[in-house]
Amino acid sequence: MGCSSSKPAGNKRPSGVGQRMSKKEVNQRIDSINEACATTFGGVSVRYAYLSQRGYYPDDPYKANQDSYSLTHNFIGRESDAFFGVYDGHGRDGDKCAQFVRDNLPPLTASIVKKELQNEIKNAVSNGEDIEDLSKSMELPKDVLQNVLTKAHVMCNKKMHACKDLDDTLSGTTSISMYLHGNRNKITVSNVGDSRAVIGRSTDSILKKEGASSTLKAFALSRDQTPYRRDERIRCRKSGARVLSLDQIEGLEPINEDEDEEGNGEGDMVLGEEIDEGGDPPRIWSPRGDYPGTAFTRSIG
Repeated sequence: MGCSSSKPAGNKRPSGVGQRMSKKEVNQRIDSINEACATTFGGVSVRYAYLSQRGYYPDDPYKANQDSYSLTHNFIGRESDAFFGVYDGHGRDGDKCAQFVRDNLPPLTASIVKKELQNEIKNAVSNGEDIEDLSKSMELPKDVLQNVLTKAHVMCNKKMHACKDLDDTLSGTTSISMYLHGNRNKITVSNVGDSRAVIGRSTDSILKKEGASSTLKAFALSRDQTPYRRDERIRCRKSGARVLSLDQIEGLEPINEDEDEEGNGEGDMVLGEEIDEGGDPPRIWSPRGDYPGTAFTRSIG
């Protein structure tokens, strides 16, 4: 199994707080591949690259990079399968949470996929099919694969809660992953939080006639889980959370308790297609205090 994952960026102190960083200091904060990697999964040619840059906070120059990623070739021992993931940590231990999911989600997923494949193969063999052929070509049905991925994320969340090396009480991470599965190269995207997967589609059918070069248009493969979504606001409020912007918390804007009742409110805002011109997003708050104030509604941790 070929694997690669993010590495902690160096925490060398900048030349001076408030001073412009040198090119060398900026580069020390970057973790990236030297050039795009070209490979093949089940007959499909794929090119990928990665880059992560540790941010600079003048009042906290040693703050760790809270982003992590993982990519796994030959997932579950099959040349056709691959698993890619990006994890965006938040909170005091956000870097540890992101690294925890990076290290645990792929193997948890692989273990459950293998178990379900064995069950599918046993069922097929009982119907007279050849076990040797099945062990190489069997693919999980869509509903089974979705249940597998959900189970893996839930198990990873529980495992993080039980980990004594990090505190995920007010820390956690988003997770966006893509599983390329089987000889038919089925793509399944799993999403927790507000990181996003997109795909570029060619829009050159008209341009070719005009002699112009082709272009790509981005399409979302996941939907952000944020308080901009009416269904997420309703779900969070039912669990006891408060959904308020910072201005509402500070008493600068009125609070409409009935905004999500039928016929009230403005429904959803689709980020990427619409712009929040106010710059004060709705956030999730505990019923017991003004924390954690996250602008997303789900996370691992």
